[in-house]
Amino acid sequence: MTTYTKKRVLLILTGGTIAGNVAKNKVSAHVTSAPDDFLTILKGSIEILKRNWSIEIEPEVVELFNVDSSDMLPKNWTALAEKIAESYDDFDAFIILHGTNTMGYTGAALSFAFENINKPVILTGAQVPLGYLGSDATTNLVNSLRLAVWGYHPVKGVLSVFGSAIIQGTRIKKGTDFDYDPFKSFMTGSLGQIGRFIRINEPALDKYTSYLSKVKPLAIQSRVLSVKKDFDTAHIASLTEFPGMSPNIFQSLVENNKIKAFIFRAFGAGDASLNLLSGFEYLKEKEIPIVVTSQAPNGVASFQVNASGKILKDRDLAIPAHDMSIESITTKLAWLLAQKFSYEQIKHKILEDLHGEINIENELI
Repeated sequence: MTTYTKKRVLLILTGGTIAGNVAKNKVSAHVTSAPDDFLTILKGSIEILKRNWSIEIEPEVVELFNVDSSDMLPKNWTALAEKIAESYDDFDAFIILHGTNTMGYTGAALSFAFENINKPVILTGAQVPLGYLGSDATTNLVNSLRLAVWGYHPVKGVLSVFGSAIIQGTRIKKGTDFDYDPFKSFMTGSLGQIGRFIRINEPALDKYTSYLSKVKPLAIQSRVLSVKKDFDTAHIASLTEFPGMSPNIFQSLVENNKIKAFIFRAFGAGDASLNLLSGFEYLKEKEIPIVVTSQAPNGVASFQVNASGKILKDRDLAIPAHDMSIESITTKLAWLLAQKFSYEQIKHKILEDLHGEINIENELI
């Protein structure tokens, strides 16, 4: 008699392309999907997993909200964290169906929200909606289910499964609106690939899961799950440098819009123009943190390459983002602001590697 391992999986619907939130066109009929549609497409795969892996899966689905991912707000991240926390004892894994445009932000936000989660939270979606010709929705959803119940490696924490890539939550980066494999792991290797087989990068996975027990022991039950679910993006300004930019823009945003923190996409390796130094000095005087990243797609803001970056470092005028993605910088800064950390605490915490979001290397020449 076969003994089956039982796994309960909660599917959380948030909207996005996979649910049919796309513009109408003359090529395809406009199709939207109901929650039960996603359970229907999993039915055959659940039977195969039961037969081949001896796993009896009990899926449930809930539509938490239904928005285009471009309209995703911090309150939605909070709602997702709350739903997972309140359901933590009832399910073994969570799959979030999400739009692609802001999946990287949600992945990073939930990574910071759950400090010691001991279960997988998998983000997935589609480039082509369920019910459309050429839809990748079924493949991505089935592959997410496969990884969610997989027993060969300790898969836990926030990650994404999309196309053939398995990516940690703080490194999800969308690179295209067309390909079926639109996401890459920003500046690092992926945790693995999924196709006919699942191939895990064991050292990368072990390193990623080790972050989950840095602060507190892994949460077996919800009563010991550490959840910090609030984010303050309303008081962050994110700016891109261009030649001739006025240094007065910082003071204007602080005084007129009550901005409490800045993200600044500078040139090169975080090399902001010396013309802007008075603006940086103003922010330091007011104890308003500014995190400087690079406009280069694969650039590292280290303040160690050119004179202007070195001046920022020597005068302690800004925080180098190193290899953090814009998604991780934004959600991490918003998360720290919501916890009312001081200026000095934020300067320290931004550079602390909490969930694999930052790798600091000294670039010695």
